[in-house]
Amino acid sequence: MQVLILSCNTGEGHNSAAKAIKDRFDFHGHDAVIKDALCFWSPEISKVISKSHIFIYRRLPKLFGIGYRFEENHPPKEGEESLKYELVIRGSESLYEYLKAVGYDAIICTHVFSAMMVTEIKRRYHYNVKSYFVATDYTCSPGVAESSLDTYFIPHPALTDEFVSCGVEREKIEPFGIPVRQEFYNQVSAVKAKKTLGLSAEKDIILLACGSMGCGPIKEITDYFAENIEKSAMLVVIAGSNRKLYKSLGKYRECENVKILGYTTRMSLYMDAATVILTKPGGLSSTEAAVKGLPMIFINAVPGCETRNIEFFEKNGFALKRDSTPALLKEVEAYVNNPEKRKEKRTQLKKDFSGNAAEKIYEYVIKCD
Repeated sequence: MQVLILSCNTGEGHNSAAKAIKDRFDFHGHDAVIKDALCFWSPEISKVISKSHIFIYRRLPKLFGIGYRFEENHPPKEGEESLKYELVIRGSESLYEYLKAVGYDAIICTHVFSAMMVTEIKRRYHYNVKSYFVATDYTCSPGVAESSLDTYFIPHPALTDEFVSCGVEREKIEPFGIPVRQEFYNQVSAVKAKKTLGLSAEKDIILLACGSMGCGPIKEITDYFAENIEKSAMLVVIAGSNRKLYKSLGKYRECENVKILGYTTRMSLYMDAATVILTKPGGLSSTEAAVKGLPMIFINAVPGCETRNIEFFEKNGFALKRDSTPALLKEVEAYVNNPEKRKEKRTQLKKDFSGNAAEKIYEYVIKCD
């Protein structure tokens, strides 16, 4: 079976979900290819959009939130398409020619842009191929209602009614979860993880990570925690691809209770080593932590879909949000000093996020072939 996975280079989460799905198809001996949907419009435009997204996400998060909220509150009228739809579908003709040339058996979209493009191809060319959408945030994002695919894989059963209210047919919904890489299901003990990573076996590890872009008040939190955390704990800061942030934290490189990292491919191990994680509520990173059973305290770094993620996790008791650095430290200390509290949260998360979404998606798509 040949499967095309259409992602979009507007944040690593969509690509991570795509890679997790591809891994399962590869593992079972099928061909799966990941493509950036916007490259079918133009590789140059894709780069511009990607760089603009990163700039706004890091430097102007409030503007990102305003734009997201505007889209939520101003959906297109019935029978009309949004400006976003009109812009995104410009690459549909090029994508259609590619699809005809290769002849894929199924298309899986991990971003609403690619879902819109496939919807337009099906409408314009009457192209008949099985098509699927994978939601990577704990909400029905603006634009999903403008797509028309065969099946919608959503993050949690509790979100079913929200997707239906946005116009997705109930019978098309499968609440399989958000797909994360297989390594996040392969848990090792905290003792072994700390040893592998060269971390102190005696200290509680407080993990601070705000996505691959290193967004949010990481420096402010690091400065405060370096002065105030207990001696029995260590703060591990992951700056991601944010080189400016990594450089600004250079004074802590010789600090006994702070460890500074740039981009890492060992996030799974760091989560295994951690007692608690401070993080922005990205759909993928939150799911990775939840799969691990790792207690989360959210930082509302970038308003928009991640605000909806916070609402979902808080409403269901899966995580907490704190708006000040002292309040974050207080919650961290509550987990560090209360093993029973940690155990209860781990048990709850493991119970609600036990399914392997990528494997379920693979099995469903194969069955429908």
